[in-house]
Amino acid sequence: MATRSASARLRHAFKYPSDDTDSDDPELDEEHQEALIASLQAEDAAKNTLYRKAFLAIPLSAALFYLYTFLFYTRSVQQALLSILSLSSLGCTAYILHFMPVEPVDKKGKTAVYRLEAAKGPVERYLVVLDAALAGVLVLASVVSWRKGAQEDAWREVLPAVIMGLIMFARQQLAPVDIAQLQRAQYDYKGA
Repeated sequence: MATRSASARLRHAFKYPSDDTDSDDPELDEEHQEALIASLQAEDAAKNTLYRKAFLAIPLSAALFYLYTFLFYTRSVQQALLSILSLSSLGCTAYILHFMPVEPVDKKGKTAVYRLEAAKGPVERYLVVLDAALAGVLVLASVVSWRKGAQEDAWREVLPAVIMGLIMFARQQLAPVDIAQLQRAQYDYKGA
């Protein structure tokens, strides 16, 4: 009797997909899967473009502030130099956001990292490091100004580093959806 109840439980637990008519998950054929993947890719690209342009307003508006500061507020060579460094850092940050999009990582590891880096030009390779160095110099200048008691100058000097951090975080969030993984999953279920 124990084997009979176990086999009865097995029969009730297993159902063929055609027997289950109450399923809420409709199966997608190849054309629907391809259309869904294409629409996801187009929607993701449109959203990334919109957000990239929206975030681009942050360093550009700050650059206008520093340009005004450079033209009308500088009283010493040090303030002029810090304004130029701030403008340079903000320009690099805007360039990185707009012209250097984040590419999805190759999870299979088919291409070696050193080959990917070698394929990049010097601007793509070193601009982020240069921008981080400029932001670091401005943070050091901000610390010096803060210790001297010039809090307004300190905030003005640290602002490009804060904007760079915000833009780099936003840039990582704007990485495109891994469509290749979806396409592999599509062909794994083909004919099932």
